[in-house]
Amino acid sequence: MSTIAVDAMGGDSAPEEVVKGAILAKQEGIDVILSGDKNLILSYLGDEKIPIVDYPQVISMDEDPAKAIRTHKNSSILGALTLLKEKKADAVFSAGSTGATLIGSISVLGKIKGVIRPTIASVIPSSEKEVILVDSGANLEVKPKILYQFAVMGSKLAELLFDIKNPKIGLINNGEESTKGRDLEKSTYKLLNTSDLNFVGNVEGKDFANSKVDVFVTDGFTGNIVLKTLQGVAKLQMNLIAESLKKNLFKPLLKPVKNALSPVKKLLNPNSTNGSYLLGVNGLVIIGHGSSNAEAIKNALIFTNKAIEKKFISNFSDVSNELWAIKI
Repeated sequence: MSTIAVDAMGGDSAPEEVVKGAILAKQEGIDVILSGDKNLILSYLGDEKIPIVDYPQVISMDEDPAKAIRTHKNSSILGALTLLKEKKADAVFSAGSTGATLIGSISVLGKIKGVIRPTIASVIPSSEKEVILVDSGANLEVKPKILYQFAVMGSKLAELLFDIKNPKIGLINNGEESTKGRDLEKSTYKLLNTSDLNFVGNVEGKDFANSKVDVFVTDGFTGNIVLKTLQGVAKLQMNLIAESLKKNLFKPLLKPVKNALSPVKKLLNPNSTNGSYLLGVNGLVIIGHGSSNAEAIKNALIFTNKAIEKKFISNFSDVSNELWAIKI
């Protein structure tokens, strides 16, 4: 049976919503261990029996991640990562500080051989299929060789998740032409274009709607803005549709139409999966969004459990052989 180590103190509504989400996940047959302030966690557990490791320190969203990891040795995220390192858990989930999770993972688990910087990959719904966005928030400033490695890791992830060979790779830019963009994009274009990856060229924001590629590659600053914008637009669209139906649809038809739209609403709701992969470290680490409620936490733990079942780490470990496939 697989076990997920959960950072119980990570998130805007932690530990209450995290603990509630863990209880819901347990009811779905998922085993978890909660890392955090034991007394506080117990106050929300009630009669539920979920293992706890006592790591009472909390790293807040506004703390400097590197300094916090150095000074908060008993933080909940380090407790969860230690469980994974010691093979007492098969994965870690945190909805807390992304920076602290990133730096803590490098410190405790180490990087896969050859990786310059780990990256965050998010799975995003598109018109025909799901696609991957990498980096979605880990590295704000990068060099071309780092973006190349993101493309390699994103391609490998697409192979594993979508069961496809030679996933199509696109570089996010402000135009399709190879001459577009900053020096970063121009240099990265040349690297990707001479690699063994299935690089199709530059892509724009509108291409998320038409599934032009399987993997969208960019720096973490741009990627995070893209991710949050897509989530915001999806929420806006559903709200506009709902308001329009209320105003213009014959009342007896309202319920069946809403039911018909329910799968779309679920697909566009970030709480429905609520998990991004931290790629490039020696262990399975999943990052959730900070505003996660109990339902979102439950779904994230289901998402994490599926990654464990896919034997994600053992299948991903050979990516190190591809990271230096071209001279960079």
